[in-house]
Amino acid sequence: MARRKFKRRGGPGRSRPRTQTPRTAMLNLHRLGSFKYDLREILNASPMDKDTIPTVVANIIAKASRVSINDTKEYIRDIHKQGVIDKIAADDSCTLLDRYSKWR
Repeated sequence: MARRKFKRRGGPGRSRPRTQTPRTAMLNLHRLGSFKYDLREILNASPMDKDTIPTVVANIIAKASRVSINDTKEYIRDIHKQGVIDKIAADDSCTLLDRYSKWR
């Protein structure tokens, strides 16, 4: 009895290598809870309006998880120039972003 040969799946376009997209640093979502806690601690210690803290935290998390860490740092510098956040809290937030970043 003759053995049946198995067909190879795919055609000539199947062996083509995938092109990689450039990797960017983004927020590590597996550590989101501890990042949010640390960021709130930094912002609560700063002399900023307590009503704007949830908005700033949400904007930082959204930008860091969807766009990139560098764009989030630019956002933090912009709100520092507007006077929403002080220099110490801005620097600590940027350092915190570096600590919780991941290449994706």
